[in-house]
Amino acid sequence: MFVKYWMKTNPVTVSADILVIDAKKIMNNKKIRRLPVMRGGQLVGIVTLSGLREAQPSQATSLSIHELNYLLAKMTVSEIMTRDVITCSPDFTMEKAAILGTKHGVGALPVVEKGKLIGIITESDIYRAFLHMLGATHKNTARITLDNFSQNQDEIIKVIEILDSLKGTLVSLALIDDIPIKGRRELVFRVKEVDVEALQKQLQDNGYVVSNVSQIE
Repeated sequence: MFVKYWMKTNPVTVSADILVIDAKKIMNNKKIRRLPVMRGGQLVGIVTLSGLREAQPSQATSLSIHELNYLLAKMTVSEIMTRDVITCSPDFTMEKAAILGTKHGVGALPVVEKGKLIGIITESDIYRAFLHMLGATHKNTARITLDNFSQNQDEIIKVIEILDSLKGTLVSLALIDDIPIKGRRELVFRVKEVDVEALQKQLQDNGYVVSNVSQIE
């Protein structure tokens, strides 16, 4: 899965010279929380809704309410935007984008190609992608977790063979190490078009530890 398939293209942007109050209106009207900031066709910053709400003139401490409101009304996005923008390429994998966002503590990454802003990828987009990858958006499926799964990769083939013997369909499969307990190893897979109880019994009869079965209808 690549960023270019999940990002929002043609993102809403603002000029660095736009007033903070106008940027807030755009965010509220568009129901978005972040705005890339442009100057001369180049990405020069990013502002967030929380950042706009917290915006205060630097000399505000000694000002009257009227003076404070006046300065706030004149404040531009360039005064409060984040200038060192963390960006990604459209060819990044979703995992790489997620790692980058987590590392820098940001909820969105502008997507830049050859110096041009072409999109934005947010936490919500990453959530959607991973839910899709794990098959969680598929209806009429069952999610099965096998605990203490073997280090022997051939065991994955055996699990699939058991599913195949029951004419079931594999939707997704993930092998998870050391989460959340070090040394723990889980095989999590989602299936459809199969008798789940029969599948669970065959797995247990073959020595697998079925720790969880949940279904989406």
